[in-house]
Amino acid sequence: MTDQDEEILNPFADEVEAKGTVLADRLSTVGDARIGLFSNTKKNADHFLREVGERLEADHAAEVSEVVYKDVATSAADEAVYEELREYDAVLIAYGDCGSCSSWTMHDAFQLEEAGVPTVVFCTEEFTTLCQYEAENQGVPGLPIVEIEHPIADLSPEAVASDRVTDDILTAVTEALTNDAGELLDLYKGKYTDAASSELA
Repeated sequence: MTDQDEEILNPFADEVEAKGTVLADRLSTVGDARIGLFSNTKKNADHFLREVGERLEADHAAEVSEVVYKDVATSAADEAVYEELREYDAVLIAYGDCGSCSSWTMHDAFQLEEAGVPTVVFCTEEFTTLCQYEAENQGVPGLPIVEIEHPIADLSPEAVASDRVTDDILTAVTEALTNDAGELLDLYKGKYTDAASSELA
C-alpha cells in the first residue's frame, strides 16, 4: 500500500441504533425524594457520595440513604443490590475513573434506568468520553454523566468534600434528577464525545 492509498478511519458511528434502554421518568422535585447512594467501591467514592448527599439534604430536604456498595468495581452488582436500589426514587453512582470500572458503572446505571429509577453517574474528566460513548451505544445519549475532577482516589476524605463536591456539581445533579428526557438530551448528547470525534475527523 502506498502513502496515497492510506486512509484514516473514524471508529465512531455517526448514528447509533437504540438498543432498548430508555431513560426513567425524572423526579418532579428533589425535595423529599428518597435518594440512594451507590458506591462501586472505588476509593473515596463513599466519601464523595456522602458529601453530595449531605448537601442535598441541607439544600433540598431530600431523604438520602446510607451508602450501598457492590462487591467490586469491575463487575456488575449482584441482583440483591439492584433490588435494594430499586426501592429509591433516584440513585447516584460513583464513580468511573478507569476503563473497566467506568464501563461497569455505566452497566449498573443502565440496569437501574431500565427498572425505572432515574440515575446519575459520576465520572472523572479522564473517562467521561468513554462513559458517554457507552451511553450512546446503548441508545441513551441523554443519560446524565456528571464530570468530577481527576484524580479523586488519592485525596483525603476532607479534600474530597472540599475540592470535588462543588456547587456546579450539585446543580448538575438536581438538573439531572428533575429535567425531562428532552432536556437531558439537549444537555448531555455529545457533551463529551463531540470533541473526541472532531479530533478524529
